[in-house]
Amino acid sequence: MPLNSSEGIYTCKNTNSTSKTKKFLTIIITVLLLMIPIAFISGIISDREDYRTKAIEQISTSWADEQKIDPPTMYYTDYTKNNERENIYFCRTDYNVTANVNTEIRQKGIFKIPVYIADITITGNFTNKIGDISKKNTIIEFGISDTRGFVDEPVLKIANQKPLKLNSTKVNIKIDSTEKQIPFEISYKVKGLNKLEIFLGGTNNTVSMQSNWKTPSFEGSYLPTYRELTNNGFNAKWSVPNIALENSDDIPAYITVSYLVPVDSYKMTERVLKYSFLLLTLTFLCYFIFEITSKQEKRIHPIQYCLLGGAILIFYLLLVSISEFLPFCSSYLIATLMILSMVFLYTHYVITKKQNTKFSFFVTFLMGILYLFFYLLLQLQDIALLVGSFALFGIIGAIMYTTRNVDWYKE
Repeated sequence: MPLNSSEGIYTCKNTNSTSKTKKFLTIIITVLLLMIPIAFISGIISDREDYRTKAIEQISTSWADEQKIDPPTMYYTDYTKNNERENIYFCRTDYNVTANVNTEIRQKGIFKIPVYIADITITGNFTNKIGDISKKNTIIEFGISDTRGFVDEPVLKIANQKPLKLNSTKVNIKIDSTEKQIPFEISYKVKGLNKLEIFLGGTNNTVSMQSNWKTPSFEGSYLPTYRELTNNGFNAKWSVPNIALENSDDIPAYITVSYLVPVDSYKMTERVLKYSFLLLTLTFLCYFIFEITSKQEKRIHPIQYCLLGGAILIFYLLLVSISEFLPFCSSYLIATLMILSMVFLYTHYVITKKQNTKFSFFVTFLMGILYLFFYLLLQLQDIALLVGSFALFGIIGAIMYTTRNVDWYKE
């Protein structure tokens, strides 16, 4: 009997000592299983991005695509000693581009795409090293990436001759000049969307751009030397001398201005989704600690953990769907308040049975802090890793302190 009694006591103690471990492992497995729907949510976000891309393509089909402005070239055809045809090009010296860009928003379904009409004026000089070129069959070429974007006929002025309207981006023209520098000017209106790209092509390059777009993104090989952003738009200038182009022989030098919607809600939601595992884990740990530290006999079923996890995952679907109609910040706030309300009500009325209001408020407050923290991480891109590391350090320390009196070998 003593032996059996001691064995019985030992068996009971072993069962009690492992119950917390089993519950903890159950929670971990639940979190891992919830990673499966997270992958589906990520796929939904990607699908929405694809729909937006298709909307852009449909607008570009009837409007025009992103425009790339090429510098004009002037040349004539001659024959070599081997009687082969060869194009002899005139070098460009000063190369100046002025762009006045008027933007507006076009909507395709629920998607908003910025389009523009740009007044482009290109001026500069070609270097003439052969003297009298009136007897040469001179050809001038210029171009844009999508010629459907021409709003009217381009106008060419060269060597102080009369302006010439063009119906092609390649024109044969007789130039009566013996000057060493042959001035030119090309002006036209062009349509495009999303961004405007201007390639540089002179020994001295200046680009000036004005627009009513308030949130431009300056990209390309060179950033503007001057820029001014106001509530009415922006004004920017680039100055690129020849010495700055010495290493760009193989790579074309260009400047780019993007007229994109300030916040890409899909990219932002994808970034928030990366923190979903951490949010689930910390929330479940909070409930687990409540179970093992509560003086009352409280047990949370794994299905209840799954329902709480499902509520947390719905946040991301709410965020991406609402952000298609409202600014991302407002969408984030609305989705957060909806989920926090659901979690509070479920915790208060179902899990604690209205017997522990403090915990219901506490877990809701904790989740609110986590949502706020993740939103701040989105804004602190450069130091997000540093801030996140210190925050996790504090969270682990808080968990250690909270469970300092827990006897893990007893119920």
